[in-house]
Amino acid sequence: MAAYNNLETIEDVQNAVNYLAGAKTTLDNKDLAFKCIRKAMFFKDLDLEFEARYEFLQQCCFLNYQEEMIAQYPWFLKICDDNPGRFRYSSVLWAFKWVLNILPAFHNVPLERINALLTEFERRYREFGATDRVIQYSFLKVYSLIGENEKAREAYEAYKRAPNKWERLMDCSACELNSILDIYIDNKDYKTALKMAQPILNGELTCAEVPMITYPKLIIPAMEMGEEELAEDMAYKALKELNSATEEVEGYCQLLPYLSVKGDFVTARKIFEAQFPSLKVRKSDFMLVYFYMYSGIMFKCMARKDKPTVKLAINGALPLEHLQTGNEGEYYSEKLQQWFEEMALHYASLLDNRNGNNTYKEFVEYKQGWVEKYC
Repeated sequence: MAAYNNLETIEDVQNAVNYLAGAKTTLDNKDLAFKCIRKAMFFKDLDLEFEARYEFLQQCCFLNYQEEMIAQYPWFLKICDDNPGRFRYSSVLWAFKWVLNILPAFHNVPLERINALLTEFERRYREFGATDRVIQYSFLKVYSLIGENEKAREAYEAYKRAPNKWERLMDCSACELNSILDIYIDNKDYKTALKMAQPILNGELTCAEVPMITYPKLIIPAMEMGEEELAEDMAYKALKELNSATEEVEGYCQLLPYLSVKGDFVTARKIFEAQFPSLKVRKSDFMLVYFYMYSGIMFKCMARKDKPTVKLAINGALPLEHLQTGNEGEYYSEKLQQWFEEMALHYASLLDNRNGNNTYKEFVEYKQGWVEKYC
């Protein structure tokens, strides 16, 4: 990284952008990409600016800096429309999927805008030659996020009817299957979800993110189907896989129920303390629902397992002073449970009010009730 501190010439910026193209997603690399954008603009090199912005977009996407990514994306569509054939339009279309996956997670994005985005997505993808195999696959993920389970199933059926052949804008097979599992998990068809997941669980389908992001979501389904050994194995592997992915709020939070009902509060608390600071800059309502809901489950299990108080190293990052025992950094477990449950329902209601259904409220209430059987 030190070699790219001085971006004095166009060649320096080009070398830094080339480095970023193969680099890991880190906060340092995100900052470097932003510096490259500013330098490319200073040199008035539009092609270099495009490449720098794209590297920044990727860093924001995979570090879960969601608002920054959304703010960046319209620039790419405009620059490609204004300069047909000049830039990597296929890469811009690929990133459109990232936007679709993120935008519905914010309650202040109206359904009208989401539907307009789906229309534009379909138009651009069909003009590029994409079929329903790609388009409906992306649609089903959006419909799941906004609680339209029937539309998600219809999109899935359209996806299955499309020719099963490779397309340029397809996700990899591992990512596709990982996303499709959500349809069955959302409908609590855990038996089918576990059966369909076998190619991932036995190592036939893998990629940079799968099975890392698959294990956590299948732990509760495995427990519900009486597959305790499978649940334990996936929890162990998930902790191992996620060890270096400290930004995976959703994946880590999905581990909290299992760790908590098993009484491993040391690991659960470490996950909680490591993940909550990220919410200050990655604050989609969807992520907040997950974080508050699963944290509430952790504190509920503590209270039920004779852990009436807990020490947390959060340094005032959350407004929890009124829940302290009087000892610095020590909190009442039951009061934490109640506060986090209320916050989860609050953010769930924001999404449900936008979506016009009760999907997230029912999701939170189901998870809160689920823990009653195990804790």
